[in-house]
Amino acid sequence: MAFSIDERQHRFAYDEYLALAEKSEIRLEYWAGRIFDMSGGSPRHSRICANVLRILGNQLGGKPCQPYDSNLRVRSIVANRSTYADISVVCGPLDLDPDDQTRQTVLNPALLVEVLSPSTQRDDRGAKLDCYRTIASMQAVVLVAQDHAEVVVHARQPDGSWRRTTHADGEVELAAIACRLPVAEIYADLPRE
Repeated sequence: MAFSIDERQHRFAYDEYLALAEKSEIRLEYWAGRIFDMSGGSPRHSRICANVLRILGNQLGGKPCQPYDSNLRVRSIVANRSTYADISVVCGPLDLDPDDQTRQTVLNPALLVEVLSPSTQRDDRGAKLDCYRTIASMQAVVLVAQDHAEVVVHARQPDGSWRRTTHADGEVELAAIACRLPVAEIYADLPRE
């Protein structure tokens, strides 16, 4: 069962969304009463996610911050949105959403990574980025292009503002979690499309 903003005008309560998401064979996201189906990514998208997850996993092993793949749901109560980021990093204990009885939703990511797809990049760079910035624990959002080497980091500053940096080579410093992402490793061994 898939819904999109154009197909349904009904506004769903968050608990209705959770009930549908639990029964659905496809991944569903929620935004202010609307439910959206999330299609799978391309092989290139999947490989970039795997590379970033491996890099972060190797650097964060045994540390208080841990990376999670796209099966972990993230919720912004302020933005009234639940999403599946490509990669989430949570520092310290998971703050699980008390409304989600399946215990699959966290409220306290420190860093989120989205690999941009043609169908999602507008949202990832716009409304979803704005949503992620409303999460109090959020320290950085990383947007990774898949058609060329470009990594954009939106990092929260001590005064609460956000700073944007763009990287096409070298290493991407993720100060919030004390990690570095070598751009060449992010894009290593990609399949041809």
